Amino acid sequence: MHLVLIETSGNQNYIFTTNKLKENVGASELTYQAGTAWILDAVHQAGSSPLISLWRNNDQLREKLLDQNLNPRIHPDSSITAEVIVAASGKALLLTQNWDTAKQIIQAVSLRALHEAPGLDICGVISEPFDWNADGLGEINRQVHQKFERVRSHRPSPNLRFLRLPVVAECATSGLPATSVDSRTPDGKPVLRSAVSRYKRSVSAEGFDRIQNLLRNEDYDFAKSIQVLDTEGEQSQSLEWLAVVHADGNGLGEIFLDFHTHLQQLEPLDTHPNRNYVEYLRRFSLALDFCTEQAFLSALNAFKRQDNNLLPVVPLILGGDDLTIVCDGKSALRFTQMFLTAFEAETSCTDTAHYNGVIPAIAQAAFKVDRLSACAGVAIIKPHFPFSIAYELAEKLTKSAKQVKEIVKNTANGNKSYPCSALDFHMVYDASGVDLSHIRKKLLVDNGQTQLHSRPYVVTPDVKLPQDSVTNLNWVSVHRWETFEQRVKKLAETDEEGRRKLPNSQIHDLRAGLTLGQALADARYQLIYKRYAKQGISTLEGSEKSLFVQEPDIEEGTGGKGARGKRITGLLDAIDAIDFLAVETHEESQIEESETSHAE
Repeated sequence: MHLVLIETSGNQNYIFTTNKLKENVGASELTYQAGTAWILDAVHQAGSSPLISLWRNNDQLREKLLDQNLNPRIHPDSSITAEVIVAASGKALLLTQNWDTAKQIIQAVSLRALHEAPGLDICGVISEPFDWNADGLGEINRQVHQKFERVRSHRPSPNLRFLRLPVVAECATSGLPATSVDSRTPDGKPVLRSAVSRYKRSVSAEGFDRIQNLLRNEDYDFAKSIQVLDTEGEQSQSLEWLAVVHADGNGLGEIFLDFHTHLQQLEPLDTHPNRNYVEYLRRFSLALDFCTEQAFLSALNAFKRQDNNLLPVVPLILGGDDLTIVCDGKSALRFTQMFLTAFEAETSCTDTAHYNGVIPAIAQAAFKVDRLSACAGVAIIKPHFPFSIAYELAEKLTKSAKQVKEIVKNTANGNKSYPCSALDFHMVYDASGVDLSHIRKKLLVDNGQTQLHSRPYVVTPDVKLPQDSVTNLNWVSVHRWETFEQRVKKLAETDEEGRRKLPNSQIHDLRAGLTLGQALADARYQLIYKRYAKQGISTLEGSEKSLFVQEPDIEEGTGGKGARGKRITGLLDAIDAIDFLAVETHEESQIEESETSHAE
C-alpha cells in the first residue's frame, strides 16, 4: 500500500500576484479545485466510485468523503484502488493499493493543472510501500511530507514556463507573455491576456458561486467585485474605506505533526491503528473547514446590509483555517473580532454537525485546552489602493498578532503555546510607505524606550486564560481588546446635543503630544485632566494619571519576542480606530431606548 500527497506551493504568490480581484478569486478557485474536484475526478478515473466526483458545494463534498459507499475504505484484501483521506483547498492525501494507481492519479491532476491552471505549482509524491497491518501510518505520513519538501525544493519555478523574447507583447495584468486578446471588457477596448490570467478569469464565477452557496438560506448576497463595493460607496457614502482581512489558525502545524501521538489519548474510532488514524484525520480536516465557514457566517453580522441586500464583502479564501476577504473598512475591525471569537467557540463544539467534537478532543490532547485559536491582520485602505500590497500588509499584521503564540504559554503543557486569539491592524493613509517594520519604527520615541501603540490586541477573554496555568497574563492585560474598545467608545461618546464629550481639539492636541515623548505627552494630559475628569477621560490612561503603561517583561524561560521594558500607550490606536469600530454613542442609545419603550 502507498500514501500519496498532492499539494500546491506558492499559493499566496499565485493568488495575489496581480491587483485584479477577478483574477485573485479565480486563482483561489483553481487552487481549491486542485485539491478537491480534480482529486476526486482522478480517483474516479483510477477505478473508484463514479459518484464521488459529483458534488455541488462544500457540504456535499464533506458528506461524500465520509460516505463509505462513495469513498470506500481501503484495506489490503479489498479490490478498492484508492481512498481519499483529505481533500481540501490545495492539498490532498490518499491511500492507494499500488504504485501504478498512485502514479495515475498524480499524472491526471498535474496534467490537468497544466491545461486548466497554467502557473499553478502543484506536485505529488508517493510513499515507499508499507504494510498496512505492521507499519504506523503516522510515521509514513511524516516521511511522505518530508519527501514532498525535498522534491519541491528541486523543482524549477513555474515562472520558467513563461520565458519570452522582448518583442513578445505583455499581458495587461500579470506581466507574462500575452497569448490572447480579450475584447469582453467594460469599456469595449481589447486587452492582452496571458494564459495564466485568462484561465484565472474563466473560473472566477465558479469561485463566487461556491462561496455564495454558503448564503443559500439567507436573503442577501456577497459583492462580486471591488467595483461593486466602490459603486455602492459612491451611492451611499458608506464605503469610503475598504479593508483586507487575513486570518490564520494557531498551532495547526503542531497538531498535524504529532497527530498520531495525540490519538493515543482519545477513544479509538476503529480497533485497527491505521484505520483509526485515517478516520480521525479525515474528520478533523472536515470539522476544521466547517468551523471556519460557520465562524465566517457568524461574523457577517458586523456588516450593514445595503439597500439591495448586498453584503459589502468579497470573500477570496475560505477553507481549512484560512480566511481572506475584502470588505467595508468601517466594519472590518468588528468583523475580525467577531470571527476570532466565533472561531474559538465553533472549535469547542461537540455536536453532530461539528463531527462529534473531534476538534476539541484533539485540541485537548495537544494543548490541554478543548478549543483552537486564530490570529488576524487587518489592512484598511482607500478603494483604489493596490490590493496585492494591502494583502502583503495584512499578512505581516497577522504575523505580528501571532507573537502571542510565543508569549502566552501553558505551564500545564510543558510551556507550549496556549490557544489565544489576537489581531493587529493598520490604516493606510499614505501609500508611500507600507512596510510594517518601517511603520512601527516611526512609532518609537524617547530613544526607542516609548512605543506609541499597544498592538496587537488579545481577543480571547480573561475567563478563557486561567491564571494558574497561563504565563505572561500581565502582558495580556495591557493588550486587551476590551480596553481598546472602551477607549474608542469614550472618544466617540457624545452628549444630549450630539457633541463629543471629549472635544476633538483636545484629543488632537494629545495626539500631537505623543510624538514629543512620554514626559511632554503626560504633561499635556495632566493639564486637561481635571477639566474632563467627569467626562471619563481617565479611560484613556495606561496607568494612573498617565497615558502610558510599562509593558511587563516576558517571564524568563517562556520565550516571546514582544517589546520588553518599553512604555506603551493605547491612545493612538483608539484615535486611529474611532472611525473604524462601530460603538454605541449616547444618541444611538437614546434612539434604541425610545424604540424599545414604544415596542413595549
